[in-house]
Amino acid sequence: MKTGIAAYGARLAAAVVLGAGVLLSAAPSRAAENLEWAAGSPGGSWFTIVTGLANIVMEENPDIKIRVVPGGGRDNPTRIESGISQMGMGIDFLAAAAMKGEDPYDRKHETLRSLGGTWAPAEFHVIVASDDERPLAEILADPKIRIGTSPRATSEELTLQRALAFYDNSSEKISEAGGTLINGTYTQLISAFQDGQIDVLWGAGSAPTGIALETETGRRDARLVPFGDDLMTYLSDTYGYGRGTIPAGSYEKLQAGEGDVPVTTMEALILMSSNVSEDTAYTITKTLIENRDRFGNIYKVLGRYDPSVAWKNQPVPLHPGAEKAYKELGFMK
Repeated sequence: MKTGIAAYGARLAAAVVLGAGVLLSAAPSRAAENLEWAAGSPGGSWFTIVTGLANIVMEENPDIKIRVVPGGGRDNPTRIESGISQMGMGIDFLAAAAMKGEDPYDRKHETLRSLGGTWAPAEFHVIVASDDERPLAEILADPKIRIGTSPRATSEELTLQRALAFYDNSSEKISEAGGTLINGTYTQLISAFQDGQIDVLWGAGSAPTGIALETETGRRDARLVPFGDDLMTYLSDTYGYGRGTIPAGSYEKLQAGEGDVPVTTMEALILMSSNVSEDTAYTITKTLIENRDRFGNIYKVLGRYDPSVAWKNQPVPLHPGAEKAYKELGFMK
């Protein structure tokens, strides 16, 4: 009798263990995760790029949910440091300044990590009415200028303020002289330009970028203005901006056969909080690398993405999960 009871108990214990094993094997390998990814201004290249990349990640990983929100190159590091967003597009020199707590940041942003760069190098675009033949130095030095740029806390707005200061101008002087400096989304800025409320558009994006493409199809004839060498040198030496060109042929009307347009540039990277788990950072980075053949369908410039160099020379440390993905896929030793 005891033998029969013991045998029954053994069978019952085995069934319980087996059932638990089945339950464990059916459980997901990672708990569902909700992330917020700060992009740029709605209608801009960053918002389009981030939306496309987030969709790829979610399609390949149903347990990761990403909410894309507006942001800006200057503001996104602080959103991450404050725990508002877990991811954000960033600008190389601004991310470095945030990490160190240097201007325009008032404290060290110690949680910033990188998933890599070369995502969307951006060229500054200065667009004016075609009948304004002045060089950029004269345009920005004019206290009666009527100019529009993206919202405050964006890299475009910060750079405009720096460029104005270089030419001994400022938003305060513009206001006092009866000029105009407005901040708005790209859609709002384009409408203001077409309606004659402003005469200069100051933006940034990977050529050909949306704000320029939409402007050249509008009813107001316009042109791109090249940056002067003195301004480009100042921004590069003082703040770490890049120097480049808007390639010839990027815009049919805005360039009007003038060839390459020399401009100040920025390099973009994907920032992530160090509080995001290594597993999640690894999964997102690996997914993006493995689906890079789809990037050109999101935004043309993303076709330049190269994982063999994307991890190099980052302004903030690579996230350990990203480093694991680059190594595992053979792009980093």
